[in-house]
Amino acid sequence: MRAAILGETLTVGEWPEPEPGPGEALVSLSKVGICGSDTHFVLDGTAHTAFRPIILGHEPAGMVEAIGPDTEGPPIGTRVAIIPLITCQECDRCRAGRSVICRDRLCIGADRHGCWADLAAVPVRNLVPIPDDFTDEMAAVATDSVATAFHAVSTQGGVGEGSRVVVWGTGGLGLSAVGIARSLGASTVFAVDPREEARGWALDTGADEALHPDAAIERIAGLGGVDVALEFVGRPETVEGAVRSLDDGGRAVVVGIGDGHASAGRLMTFVLRERQLLGSYGAEPEEVREVIRMMSAGDLSLPHVVGDVIPLDAVLDGVERVARGDTGGSRILVDLKA
Repeated sequence: MRAAILGETLTVGEWPEPEPGPGEALVSLSKVGICGSDTHFVLDGTAHTAFRPIILGHEPAGMVEAIGPDTEGPPIGTRVAIIPLITCQECDRCRAGRSVICRDRLCIGADRHGCWADLAAVPVRNLVPIPDDFTDEMAAVATDSVATAFHAVSTQGGVGEGSRVVVWGTGGLGLSAVGIARSLGASTVFAVDPREEARGWALDTGADEALHPDAAIERIAGLGGVDVALEFVGRPETVEGAVRSLDDGGRAVVVGIGDGHASAGRLMTFVLRERQLLGSYGAEPEEVREVIRMMSAGDLSLPHVVGDVIPLDAVLDGVERVARGDTGGSRILVDLKA
């Protein structure tokens, strides 16, 4: 089969077809997203895969091609999205419903071979059937780009009716966060991004105001601050900006991945105003299923969540475009059938 393989560099070439083992399914991939974390693997080395050479890609949708031995799974031909985190379901954290921090978690496309390929073998329990009226493009972005944002906004951020929210960075995940915050009943949603186009996407997705970072703190503080600040950039200055935009008792949730050292600002201010700083990673399986349900039912509108769709041969160019923020929308997708 053909695959995009990260060795010394990212190249597209031939790779042996995988065989599904017990408990696994073989999926013929159709659409797979390019995530910001892929840019760190390929371009700047601030995040690392477990081994090389490795097939990247962890935001997949496709169709069940085969089921492994002694395994029950969806019928052959079922359209499915694939949950990217593989967890043990046995450790104390999994039993507590926090599988995103499973002691033995693996991420497809980082800790085991991923989905920028014609085929992938994955655990059956990671498959989510796609509704008939839901596109493979939307299903692919739901697996990570939308579900990770949902976990940050809903579970870690606790956004609900009447919440005042600011989203720092309206790229791949941040734009989803804007729509999710609005769908969960936030009374005010600010979006912060240096790119004029991205600010426009945020307004289309439900933001009340879209601000340049240079003007954000003064504007938001002047209105009393927010209850929840969500950071999707992964830079020290945007983490500090998120904390500074909080009202008393507010919480900042950091999702962006970077190699800098975050600051919460002056310690006395942070303590006396009882602010919180939290990390957020991935999504629970039920959250992936929930965002697919919400999007399919029309309860969550994300008009710019899918950007440009490119063939596998153009995947390196796609990764470079994601790093520049030149996506045509919040996510570039790789079309494995092109």
